[in-house]
Amino acid sequence: VSLDGFHPDYLNRFDTPAFDQLTRTGVIADGLIPVFPSLTFPSHYSIATGLYPERHGIVGNRFHDPTRSEDFNYRDQDDVQDGTWWKGEPIWVTAERQGMVTASIFFPGTQAAIKNIYPTYWRPYDSRLPNTERLEQVIEWLRAPASERPHLIMVYFSIVDSAGHRDGPNGPEIRSAVTAVDRLLGQLMDTIGQLRYGPNVYLVVTSDHGMAAVDPKRQVVISNIINLDGVRAIPTGPSMNLYLKGDAGHSRRLRDTFNRRTNLATAFLRQEVPDHLHYRASQRIGDVVILPEEGASIRFSSQSVPPVGMHGWDPNLTSMHGIFLMRGPTISPSQHIQAFENIHIYPLLAQILELDPAAEIDGQIDVLRTLLEH
Repeated sequence: VSLDGFHPDYLNRFDTPAFDQLTRTGVIADGLIPVFPSLTFPSHYSIATGLYPERHGIVGNRFHDPTRSEDFNYRDQDDVQDGTWWKGEPIWVTAERQGMVTASIFFPGTQAAIKNIYPTYWRPYDSRLPNTERLEQVIEWLRAPASERPHLIMVYFSIVDSAGHRDGPNGPEIRSAVTAVDRLLGQLMDTIGQLRYGPNVYLVVTSDHGMAAVDPKRQVVISNIINLDGVRAIPTGPSMNLYLKGDAGHSRRLRDTFNRRTNLATAFLRQEVPDHLHYRASQRIGDVVILPEEGASIRFSSQSVPPVGMHGWDPNLTSMHGIFLMRGPTISPSQHIQAFENIHIYPLLAQILELDPAAEIDGQIDVLRTLLEH
């Protein structure tokens, strides 16, 4: 279960009986550390593949691929459903290749034939589909005959993220969104509890990132700082990727000019991006990467109004952390573990499903293996 934009603090601030029950019966982490950029598509696909974005190729919600001479846009269904954009092997493909039935409601990546493989059951993204109907579809799969029932079900809800963008992480809309999600989670757990095979079900609840307040006074209008002639500039949340044609000297001059003229963000050549971000090894990453401080962002126009809440900053910031809760037959109750990177979820799911994981992933089973030692 993926709850887009759900920050761990929400569990402390609001009444969440279903989450409380899940915590008592399983494990909760202090936080789930996203990848960079801490955005929906890169982070979800890292959860699914155990790879950093520089290796799975989804280096932003939007980005440019100079080899293809094409842009990827997460709002373009043709891009989203084109399996050639998606590298690595997501957990549903691992499962399908090894004889399992999988299903998804809107989890990013599941609408594309990755390695020419779809989940057995999937549907194109439709933001208008009510959350209750998404849950009803999951329940229908859970109640299906054993010969048709998925071994792996992935479902995505965006309600908390949407509220966070509109109203900020501290706005009144967050309470109602968290309450709605808690109610859905409670219904799901009630359904699992009624199933004959319910005790054998693992329930994993995550989010792709957290949410932070945007400071409207700390917005950088990039055209006021540098000359964008001959530059393809693509926002990466509050950050920005700049793709340049020409010699490396142009990139260095642009970097230096930007850094002289503002202290709200730092421009790096791709090969200079800080090591902990794992954001260098793909040509889909800009020649120059601009990283703003928390709360600041890079914009094209002073006329555009930033959202009240945003994400996409350094994943080490606690405001960017997501949630991780889990229960299952081999999970001891009332466990509390420290925050960990989301790339380690793929090998955990592969272990639970008794699958051979894809080779050469970034995630490590040793990080979470002890959870399965009841």
